[in-house]
Amino acid sequence: MESDSNRQCVLDFLQAFYAGDAAAAMSCCDNDIDTITYAPVDLFPHLGHKHGRAWVAEAIAIQQQRYTIRKHEVTFITAEDDRVAAMTRCALTKRNDGRVVQFVEAAFFTLRDERIAQHRAFFDSFDLVQQILGHDLADEFAISVRGAMER
Repeated sequence: MESDSNRQCVLDFLQAFYAGDAAAAMSCCDNDIDTITYAPVDLFPHLGHKHGRAWVAEAIAIQQQRYTIRKHEVTFITAEDDRVAAMTRCALTKRNDGRVVQFVEAAFFTLRDERIAQHRAFFDSFDLVQQILGHDLADEFAISVRGAMER
């Protein structure tokens, strides 16, 4: 039964997060939540390693500043004891130009006393940067690293 309540906690967290309800999202988290979103922090300074519940409200505020619409769909979720893993398809509408950026995020949660104590997330940051900029970077990048790859 613990797995079911932990699974529901993560679903509630994701729903509140993407709805912009910071209070509800934070209520799903331990006071000392430790979170890492594996992404280049030079490009995404609000991601990386963060500690404490305040990060949740900060992350929601940053997304609300940058995006007018934030949608998510949990495409997969599984729970075993105090661990939950989820795959989420996200679509964010950029505030400055109305373009929609889409990505899939893999997130792994560890819960303590039915609150999220640890969060680890991954997404294709290269693809997301291309979408945010609105143009393909693969050819430029391939040319710039070709010499390094041949060594």
